Amino acid sequence: MWSSARNYGFAAVTMRLGAIERRVQHVETRPRLWLLVALLLPALPIRAWWYATPDGVAYLSIARRLAAGLAPARLGDAQLGYPLGYPLLISPAFWVDPRPWLTLAIMHWGLAALFLLGVQGWARRQLGAAGVWVTLLCAVNVNVWILYRRTLSEAAFCAVLPWTVLALDRVLDALVTGARARRALCAAAPLLLLLIAIREVGLLFAVGAGVAAAVRLRRGALPWRRAVPALAGIAAVAVLGLGVIRPERIAAAGPVFAGRAGDYADAAVAVGTTLAARVYLRMTEIGQLLVPGMFKAYGDRWLDLNTLVYAPLVLLVAIGWWRLWRDNADVLSAAVPLYIALFLAWPYAAGTRYLLPLLPVWWAALWRATAAYPHRRAVFAGLALAHLGVAIGYVVLIDAPRARVCDAQWPMVEQVTAEVGSDPLRAIDTPDCVRLMLEVARDRPVDVGRGSEAAPPSAVWVLAPRDVELSEAFAVESVAGGYQLARRR
Repeated sequence: MWSSARNYGFAAVTMRLGAIERRVQHVETRPRLWLLVALLLPALPIRAWWYATPDGVAYLSIARRLAAGLAPARLGDAQLGYPLGYPLLISPAFWVDPRPWLTLAIMHWGLAALFLLGVQGWARRQLGAAGVWVTLLCAVNVNVWILYRRTLSEAAFCAVLPWTVLALDRVLDALVTGARARRALCAAAPLLLLLIAIREVGLLFAVGAGVAAAVRLRRGALPWRRAVPALAGIAAVAVLGLGVIRPERIAAAGPVFAGRAGDYADAAVAVGTTLAARVYLRMTEIGQLLVPGMFKAYGDRWLDLNTLVYAPLVLLVAIGWWRLWRDNADVLSAAVPLYIALFLAWPYAAGTRYLLPLLPVWWAALWRATAAYPHRRAVFAGLALAHLGVAIGYVVLIDAPRARVCDAQWPMVEQVTAEVGSDPLRAIDTPDCVRLMLEVARDRPVDVGRGSEAAPPSAVWVLAPRDVELSEAFAVESVAGGYQLARRR
């Protein structure tokens, strides 16, 4: 009896999935409509707020200096520690307003649209009409929504990456047919340079083009006499791109570039001291990107509930990637192992920021890995709806309220900035966003402390909530909002 009931239930589910499969097939017949939907979705959370992050402070500081025609500096320091590509792209926003939060939000939506248009072009090349599912799933991913609301370089890197690899693929295609290869290379070169200028890891996609060309040469699809000059051109562009990686960037790049993990400034916060730990970290990040609602679900060991979810999923992704690479030998697929190898050597975590640029590959790989499943469109449609629900829920219930509370602090920040100027400032028991807003407003670092700690001799001013008892070495000068501002006696 139990067996009959189970078989009946399974058959009912299968019939239901079949019905959904037939209904959602129209998505592939109307790609322009669904692409328009995908482009509009990132515009939903546009607000005139700044979402505070430490890296965002640095990028804004550099961008403001560039907009003013001044030498690049980060919070007054000539040692930038960040590439110039992204600050250069957003610097015109400071021509509009000294606090250009709405302008930046609109610019980031434009970058998101470029990302999705590029994803659609790449995915259609790999999967045909089914590529629209990859675009939709990228458009509704909460990690995309989070990062495109922040002044971080991933917004620009993700926007430029699919266009760069498409241009490099066209170079290889032109070499096969012998038609307009020079024109294709001229189109790819500036995109590759821009990609490297935004994030140095863009160099790997030039290497990926070389790997893809080598495979096509081995298969006999690409003649040597055409390939060598074009590959030399791509290599020359990559070498030129090295010029945007200044000496301090190479030194700051940690064990991968400098080869001295023990001397790296952030060695104390490394989260993957062993290869097994780093593999677990990256596996977790891929799972966080793909499983609805688990974008903050991670553990710290292999014997973990998350492993039961993420490990089989990443295995499917690996199978699907191999099928993509075997069939197409495209530049983006060629660069995936190189990219993963780099971040396996890099023992640091940044949420999903490192692996987000490869999100289109992860979804396309899952599509290819599930080719034998008859109801995969129904499953992908369900995933898209689930991801959209998570994205809207997180933005409406958590992300936006936090940003609104922080945004209300700008009058206090402006008042403190007017009084303090460029003098050394110490923030005591203040929220992180307040400290970061002060750094943006003053274009200077702000020291952090607790009420029980003695302020360093260098601190001229301290800012603290009203209920914090300050040292006798400081006298309260003014009150701003819920904070007191004191100056050293």
